[in-house]
Amino acid sequence: MERTQLKTGQRPVQLNARTYKPGEVLFEEGTRGRELFIVQEGRVGVYKITPEGETELAQIEMSLLDNLPRSATVRAIEESKALIVNEAVFQANLAKAPVWLTSIVKIVVSRLRDANKRVDQTALRDRDRGVMSLILLLLPRFKYEMSSRIALSYDLTIAEAYYVCRLKKKESAKVLAGFEKRGIVEIGEDTEHKKHIVVKDMEVLKLYHEYLTLKSEQKKFREANIPEEAIAVLSNIAYVAQKSGRETEEGVILSKAALVEDLSDKSPDQLEKSLLELRRRGLVNIMPQEAETVIIFQPETLSRIKKIKEWLPRFEMDVS
Repeated sequence: MERTQLKTGQRPVQLNARTYKPGEVLFEEGTRGRELFIVQEGRVGVYKITPEGETELAQIEMSLLDNLPRSATVRAIEESKALIVNEAVFQANLAKAPVWLTSIVKIVVSRLRDANKRVDQTALRDRDRGVMSLILLLLPRFKYEMSSRIALSYDLTIAEAYYVCRLKKKESAKVLAGFEKRGIVEIGEDTEHKKHIVVKDMEVLKLYHEYLTLKSEQKKFREANIPEEAIAVLSNIAYVAQKSGRETEEGVILSKAALVEDLSDKSPDQLEKSLLELRRRGLVNIMPQEAETVIIFQPETLSRIKKIKEWLPRFEMDVS
């Protein structure tokens, strides 16, 4: 037993400090929350029962605040020590907080629970975007190298897809298989029979996510309808800029006269039309500068356009 400064009424309150052995349960999913557990030492896991069995996850515990059943089971992974604050002590101290603050806390808790329910409906509407968003969210923290390429645990992605997107294992597996059929990722298995999602090209992965987002808004890539003639001119701009352009903070600057000279075999009217098309789409900027006109552009723009043109048919594939 430990004596603390936490008080209810006029008497100091004694709080339980209990040690849990590995595998011992602190509380179970579905039970009413009557105590707050503060882990002081060791490590505990948060678990939830799913159609595929018990899975470990990280989740906020809210039961003591709203008196609803606990949203997960917590079990000690190693020997752990937890301080147990009972409901009476917690509520007594919560009552000392300003009314506006306790109201905000309860509203936030309520919205978190409502959000969990709404996620299910969102995932049903757009499963591909949900899983792709999840992959991009997991990669910065959980990526690793496999055969000199970026990889992510298949099982981790499946488990997180259930909690974030509310997709069952078969549903997530189908979505990931669709990504593989489009050539966006590869799904492989190592000698220990562990499955991995291997990213072939990070830029393509991000483009596909952008495509799905635009699709949900009933929009398309603005680069998708650029005429081939305009793309050819942009390619020429990039080529000539390698010889006579100069890099600045605004982008690569190229003299328009140098471009015209290099494309002397093309119709001046057609060239002008293509340049205006590129400027209209925001892909280049054309500005008078002292005694000449210059073209300003970003070299990565051409790479993006080419990848969109190359991958868009795969993005639009029906893999059902």
